[in-house]
Amino acid sequence: MVEKKDYLGVSSPLSLAGPSSRDELLQKQLVLTLEKNNMYESETISALRNSVMNKLEEITKRFIYEASIRKGLTPDDAKEAGGKVLTFGSCRLGVQAANADIDAVCICPRHITRTDFFEGVYKMLAKRPEVTELTAIRDAFVPIIKLKFSGIPVDLLCARLNLSTIPDDLDIDDTSLLVPLDERCIRSVNGTRVADEILKSVPDIPTFQTAVRCIKLWATRRGIYSNILGFLGGVAWALMVARVCQLYPNACASTVASKVFSIMVNWQWPHPVVLRESLEGPHLSSIQSWNPKRNPIDKTHKMPIITPAYPTMCSTHNMTNSTFRIVIGECKRAAQIMDKIMVGSLPWDALFEDHSFFKNYRHYLQIVVSSDDSLRQLQWSGLVESRLRGLTNKLESIHGLVLVHPYVEGFDNIYTCVNHEQIAAAVNGVGHSNAFNQHDNHGVKIYTRTFYIGLYFRLGSVRDQGQIDISRPISEFKRYVRNWEHYNEQHMGVVVKYLRRSMLPDEVTRTTVTKRTNQ
Repeated sequence: MVEKKDYLGVSSPLSLAGPSSRDELLQKQLVLTLEKNNMYESETISALRNSVMNKLEEITKRFIYEASIRKGLTPDDAKEAGGKVLTFGSCRLGVQAANADIDAVCICPRHITRTDFFEGVYKMLAKRPEVTELTAIRDAFVPIIKLKFSGIPVDLLCARLNLSTIPDDLDIDDTSLLVPLDERCIRSVNGTRVADEILKSVPDIPTFQTAVRCIKLWATRRGIYSNILGFLGGVAWALMVARVCQLYPNACASTVASKVFSIMVNWQWPHPVVLRESLEGPHLSSIQSWNPKRNPIDKTHKMPIITPAYPTMCSTHNMTNSTFRIVIGECKRAAQIMDKIMVGSLPWDALFEDHSFFKNYRHYLQIVVSSDDSLRQLQWSGLVESRLRGLTNKLESIHGLVLVHPYVEGFDNIYTCVNHEQIAAAVNGVGHSNAFNQHDNHGVKIYTRTFYIGLYFRLGSVRDQGQIDISRPISEFKRYVRNWEHYNEQHMGVVVKYLRRSMLPDEVTRTTVTKRTNQ
């Protein structure tokens, strides 16, 4: 038990009470519900994940050795250069679900450039029979290699440290390692460092992990689990749970999960959520810690949830006015459900009911991203998705449009087209209504990913979308994404259309369509 003067966090706990017998029963029921929803990985998947990590580290070390030899190092020095692969995100926190990605960063010595990494590691991975869906996104803010290794999705980053060798016992939490790094490398290694600090900041790790699994399942089901589109991502939700663990250090996971919602609703935003006092560290020329007193942009953050590792960062910097309102609204709904679960009048399943996004609005935007090559499509659709928040921000500025709600999943389709009419149908998002065979091996393959944005217009004098002009932000968005240096209008397309609810395609309810949840 935590004593009154012995606590983690920036303030004393709100309660030191331990779990009652009722709380312990709720905890057992919660775990059973989480297991039923595949929020725990099996021993087989865990062993496979560990095997993939070991192979990735072997590939990284071999790449660094061969690259070092090419740069003139002796075989002994090249072997000594080492290399390491570190996880971050859900795997590092120990909260990975059965279908979770592996988020990892390859740590390289200073003589290995980012170009070396993306060319060398990519080529090595391409030769592995276990690797599929391999693509390198080099021009992302944090460059990344995406792949599936033995069926497990992997996001692989690269960070160069100012060291001649990378030892197996590298202490990545040593802040002095950050001093000479550029911003991309700092952000790449900070994922691991943040996860480590979170685990150090909670009074009971198993309680934290169970509560995180609960909140993650709830947020995913309710469609508010996405950092890139302005909601909270995995790190932000984990930070929020960690803070509640600090405030209720002796509570069990079911109690912690129930408190998250009411605290989110009643928190005095934009007062930040922090797990520890501000950290002092070495001066970094490429990036500054989050500080609204010194950095004007930090003052604009609507729901600041701050990472605990130096340099501190806002994990929710993408949040918009609309996504803020949506998150708070969902937390209010969840808090009401939790009150009933806690007294036994509702089961845990009630908390995890699916969203009703495609029933909530009368008006939608449909964004269809298309390409004639699967790897090109991964890069192109990822680029468009990363810039959707710019579209939502501009839409929010339109008078009469009071809520802009991006849907966090993309719908993927593959069409095999034998004429121009079928190609036109596919790239315009109506391919599903045509009678051509998507599995035919003859013809041109068209790959599409479709995103949706729900629109809520102010009632009263403005009653219909026809009275509000949304064409300008749409035109600016299309022009913006088409300015991508790799855009090729002969092979790529993006179509944005306004739809009423009655015009929504079958794909929004079809279970056969592949959906990808953004982390």
